Amino acid sequence: MVDLQTFITNHAAAHRAMEFANSGQLSLGEIISKCEALVPDSADSPEVIFGFEYIYPTNLDSWRGIYSELALGFSREGTPPTLDHFIETLKNAVGATFTGYKGGEYVMSENTPVWVANYGNSGNTAIVDVVGDAHQVILITRHMEE
Repeated sequence: MVDLQTFITNHAAAHRAMEFANSGQLSLGEIISKCEALVPDSADSPEVIFGFEYIYPTNLDSWRGIYSELALGFSREGTPPTLDHFIETLKNAVGATFTGYKGGEYVMSENTPVWVANYGNSGNTAIVDVVGDAHQVILITRHMEE
């Protein structure tokens, strides 16, 4: 017999999987694939930015909204990462264990959804596409309704 907590956890996970499948939000593996397709033939690696303002991606953390999902941080200070460095950061997250905001350990996979949020925040901005050329790679985002 399944205990109540296991039943609730399994039901919530199934609901989230269905919601994610129909959302248009990209997973970690999908972002990696889209970025790899944009690697230029030249030796220069383009910068990676978000499609708004002068914001660029920083690091990955467990997303506060659902600890088993990832949050890609952002900044306008410093310099944007190169595509090569960004891909390396994403690949290092596959199979890595992240600590949830209030604890717990979560192993991320290529199927893990990726949000845009700095540590401790849980906004509903999702990455929905990656576009670019030899000079710049742009992460396209969309606000997701709850």
